[in-house]
Amino acid sequence: MDPIDFGDISDLRIRLQVLAEEADRRLVTVFGSGISSEVLPNVPQLTEIFRAHVPKAGLARFDATVAEATDPGVKYQNAAAVLTKQAGEHTVMRAIRTAVLQACPDVTEKDVAEVARDAERCREYVKTGNWTIPRGYQRFAKFFASLNGRVRGPIITTNFDPLIEIALQQAGVPSHPIPIPTDTTPTPQQLKEAIAQPVLHIHGYWTGMATSNVPTRITSERPGLDDVLKELLTNSVVLVVGYSGWLDGFMKSLRSRVLNKTDLLQAEVLWAAYESDAAAATSGVIGEFVGAPGFTLYLGVDGHELFTDELGEDEAETEETSSPFGYSRVPQFPVVPASYQPEAFAEGSQPVWADAAPGRWPVLSSTVSLEQKVVESLRVGGGGGAVAIGPLGEGKSLALRQVAHAVAGSRPEWNVLWREPGAPALTKDWLNDVRAAGKTLICVDEADLIMDAMASTKDVWAAEGSGIAFLLASHDRLWWQGAGSTLRPWIDDVLFHGITDDDARNIALTWQELGLLPDGNQEVETVTERLATSAGAMAAESNTLFGAVLDVRYGADLGARVEDLVRKLHEIKLTDSVDLGDVFGGICVMQHALDKDGNRGKGASRSVIAAMAGLDPVFADGKILQTLGREAAVTFAGNRVYCRHPSIAATVVDYLAREGTAAKVYELVGQAGGVRLVRNASTLEGYRDAYLLSRSLPAPESVWAATGAVKGTGLRVLESRVSLLRVFRLEAKQRAGAFARGLAPRLKTYDDYGGAVRAFLVEYSISLRNEGEAQTSVGLAALALDDRVGYALVEDRAGYALVSLAKSAAALNAQTSNAATRDAPALCAILLERVCGTEIASKYLSRYRPPAHHELRQLSTVKLCGQLATMFDKAAAQAVQATKVDLETHGVLSFDTLRRLADRPRWSASR
Repeated sequence: MDPIDFGDISDLRIRLQVLAEEADRRLVTVFGSGISSEVLPNVPQLTEIFRAHVPKAGLARFDATVAEATDPGVKYQNAAAVLTKQAGEHTVMRAIRTAVLQACPDVTEKDVAEVARDAERCREYVKTGNWTIPRGYQRFAKFFASLNGRVRGPIITTNFDPLIEIALQQAGVPSHPIPIPTDTTPTPQQLKEAIAQPVLHIHGYWTGMATSNVPTRITSERPGLDDVLKELLTNSVVLVVGYSGWLDGFMKSLRSRVLNKTDLLQAEVLWAAYESDAAAATSGVIGEFVGAPGFTLYLGVDGHELFTDELGEDEAETEETSSPFGYSRVPQFPVVPASYQPEAFAEGSQPVWADAAPGRWPVLSSTVSLEQKVVESLRVGGGGGAVAIGPLGEGKSLALRQVAHAVAGSRPEWNVLWREPGAPALTKDWLNDVRAAGKTLICVDEADLIMDAMASTKDVWAAEGSGIAFLLASHDRLWWQGAGSTLRPWIDDVLFHGITDDDARNIALTWQELGLLPDGNQEVETVTERLATSAGAMAAESNTLFGAVLDVRYGADLGARVEDLVRKLHEIKLTDSVDLGDVFGGICVMQHALDKDGNRGKGASRSVIAAMAGLDPVFADGKILQTLGREAAVTFAGNRVYCRHPSIAATVVDYLAREGTAAKVYELVGQAGGVRLVRNASTLEGYRDAYLLSRSLPAPESVWAATGAVKGTGLRVLESRVSLLRVFRLEAKQRAGAFARGLAPRLKTYDDYGGAVRAFLVEYSISLRNEGEAQTSVGLAALALDDRVGYALVEDRAGYALVSLAKSAAALNAQTSNAATRDAPALCAILLERVCGTEIASKYLSRYRPPAHHELRQLSTVKLCGQLATMFDKAAAQAVQATKVDLETHGVLSFDTLRRLADRPRWSASR
């Protein structure tokens, strides 16, 4: 291999500096024993400590077993295996504690054995003792503390000792060890809820009950650990330092990610090898990684020398910039990276911190009001704050950053913290800890994520002078539908919707200053007038500000620009069959069909977006959404993702049809919803909007979406097939009947048979009625009302079946002139009125409703149901035989549940 393929310690330092400046991905650091061995026993020395704990009767066996191996690592593992078998797990742990205590000078040599026996005393020494910390950990901790909170990812180590946690604590970063000696792992949600920097000890922790030392335990399959690592590595920069590369749980997981090139999941692996010789460094598993996308090997890296003062800060600066886990401290003096390009924000991309630097973009009138409201709370020592509310695309996110910078620069006595994605829950304990460090302004975009927690913790922060204030932004719908109204006594709302004439002029002046005026050499006054006029014309619409910017910058050329964007996104492959353009198209399809202005909460959820690319929900925020945000394509409202403007979404939907990819995209959305359904996703994930998208579409789009839902649910779900049957029927094509006939004999093979069978019977009934088979149609509709079919009959299903039965009975009467069933449509109409109300009955069966004083209206519900059952008992039995529907019949129909629904007291006579 050519040496040019590899980097050195200088290259790695530069790469880490770029990561710190760009703050676009989190750093996941993996430490092996190569760092801690500076102050702790190395592998051969630890093997000797194990020998000292072996019973005398077992020494010969121990020595013979250890001697069999030549590799020091294998000797260590064999030593641990023998000690475990001869003296038990607790003795192994005592030996490990003996080794770790050598880094604690407070424990004298004569006391080590006694302290090592007591795990509780060891824990106390972690809190109060003096420890010798390796230089590599000390320097890393200072570097880590200086990082933006968004960049600070979990730390993974194979070591048992607490030295990395102690180093972090000394640098101002609270940390917490998470022992994972077996495959009992923390869930992703538990890691998200951590209130301190998590350090995952994947071979166990020194004060625990067990560790992974023996070969079988180190090399065993650990699917739980693999799942956790899969999430942690996604969209991360993974730095590996001081790690020998044993094929343990971590290496197996990383190996599967790296070697399966489609499964690296946007991770970038930076492997710091101590060896300077390429041949030595690439022996074993590491050699398999070289050349894989996203993997870079750095040779000759001494982990103690990697993190220097150039990468970190001095102690005073570190203390000033450190922040709680999941938060970034907004700096008093912001630095704009040399790589910053203002064009991105002018084109509509999500704002970054450089966009909010003082003097970069104009402070609009609403932003001034937001700052004034926040400052009022700060003047009295906290106890309140302000929230920017409004529709999508009104500048709230930029305003939040601008005000955060302004407060950090003008009020140094306040700590200004910015909440990053995945930050821990807002609890009373957390708020008290933050307040203990000084008066704190907590800044949160997408504030709907914390407003419930704010309401439950107001005893801590809401009193004047509490030392805590909030600067928030939220979509207005999410804020007021949540706990926003309960917070109004303390949190002032500032409306962001539209711009003033002065705002328009300031935007135009900034465009001129940056050389970004549209159409080249337009006059500022012309652009100002166009912005103000466009915003005024859109005043009644959502996205007033961004809509006006789009109109002025692109006008009639918007369609061509959007098409160029989609073509560009098609070049970014997510899997062999799905690209970023397909996913963006899915976002636009859902918005255009369900939630044009982003105010109904029915846009594409992060869960659905990830599923479109065949990934788990946690992966949506990686390459997918970050790239779309940079490309000015999407914005966010809570857990939902939207195209930046309804006109863009409409343009994309139109382009998909002309491009010929519409069928693929609609199917992809439905399939994503179906996949999340069968994986038992929570409804909070928002998958049902995608899964049932077909119900909001015309043909042929509805067929594409429903087909996708069937593919996503596989062989388990009947409901998705009922939806497809419905859209086939609405197409007015013969496909509906043929599709239903194929389903009928195997209904009970589906997991959700009980919940979906009634809907199937009604849809099949309507399909047959459309084909002129009224006799069979009426029998299936009657069966859909029977007590003993599927789950208990509910109001909506009863109404649906009654409408179908009435229309099928009318069709049968027209064919046969049978006096016995002449009154059936009227009976159905009366029952529909009693079950669902007069409004529904008038809407669906108005032609069959008898006059107010008609004799049929005098009949009790018992008699109405009895007459219907008598009329269609035979038709129901014949329908089962004719259709071969997989359904048990009981001789006569039973409508007792229908009767109870019709007789129950109603809250409104108009229903």
